[in-house]
Amino acid sequence: MNKYRTSIVTKIDDQLINQWKQLWKRAENASAFNSYEWFTSCLEVKQDKEYELYLCYKNDILVGILPLESYRQFGIKVLGTIFKEHHIDTPFLVESYDKELFKHFFGFVFTGENIFLQKVDNKSTLILKKLFPDLFFSLMSVNPVVDLTQDPFAATHHSTVKQMKKILRTNPDTFRLAVYHDDLEKHIKEIFKLEEKSSKKTRSMDIFSHKENRDFYLTVIKNCKDMVRICFLYFNDLPVAYQYGYVFGNRFVGDQIAYRNEYSKLRPGKLIIYLLLNFLKEENFTMFDLGGGISTYKTEFTDKYRLLYNVYYSNNPIIVFWWKLINTIRRKKQILFPMKNTRDHEFLFRTNLEEEK
Repeated sequence: MNKYRTSIVTKIDDQLINQWKQLWKRAENASAFNSYEWFTSCLEVKQDKEYELYLCYKNDILVGILPLESYRQFGIKVLGTIFKEHHIDTPFLVESYDKELFKHFFGFVFTGENIFLQKVDNKSTLILKKLFPDLFFSLMSVNPVVDLTQDPFAATHHSTVKQMKKILRTNPDTFRLAVYHDDLEKHIKEIFKLEEKSSKKTRSMDIFSHKENRDFYLTVIKNCKDMVRICFLYFNDLPVAYQYGYVFGNRFVGDQIAYRNEYSKLRPGKLIIYLLLNFLKEENFTMFDLGGGISTYKTEFTDKYRLLYNVYYSNNPIIVFWWKLINTIRRKKQILFPMKNTRDHEFLFRTNLEEEK
């Protein structure tokens, strides 16, 4: 007979670290962002290192873990996803998408405190909705994805493929893709320099201009080096574009991407994606997640996407009403003031759950 046991700890020891790592190896939803290595990176960067770890055991074997910290979400004190500013995907680790596990684990999590979980994957969200219908969900991220088990260019616009091939053909032996998994500190500093001359810089979207962001990524590449990949597109040995991402299992998840603005006519942002798709296919990856944001250039490569939701819990109906009101305002703002070159305004902050495309 299966017996579940739940608990909260505020300090981590060697035994729990080992249990966490063993769970990550077999967990169905394992990613860089629910690994022990990611967690410890967050703690190193944070000034305040207080946290709570929600644990779930099945027959004394760890089957679920969720790190949370205290802060305010839209003015409401919550226990929420740790270091949410940099979180990319599901913050909890579970052995499987088993409904009984979710029932016992989250039945324990959603008690007493106000809870905020950022960017929970669609499959988990649908299970949580069925088990806990009073939860509030808001669509937070749409991630275009490419299925690499098939032709990676099956859904790519014909004109995009034609354009990429023409650029390569008219610049023979000039472009080179490099994917690095060592000397990461050296390469991340090259990213910092490249972004200073990037299209992001001209739009004030260069995240590495902020020291706290540089410090975070330097910490991550130290602790999560086995999962980090840094990709450069070289033009005559000059790096003109980069893609920073994570690998786990057979998946590659893009996080940051940019290109040198003076080379924009050569379409380096698209070209690095085009060459990386070929590389990942050859390396037997099964999926390329292009990261959050359903930008126009991403949709030129795929018509499929993943959905990630924010999850809100409170037993106080006034607090829930407040969160819903804020979300409604954010949704209307998306509709009234859509950003150029993206379809995010079609999706963000919607509250109706849907199957992924």
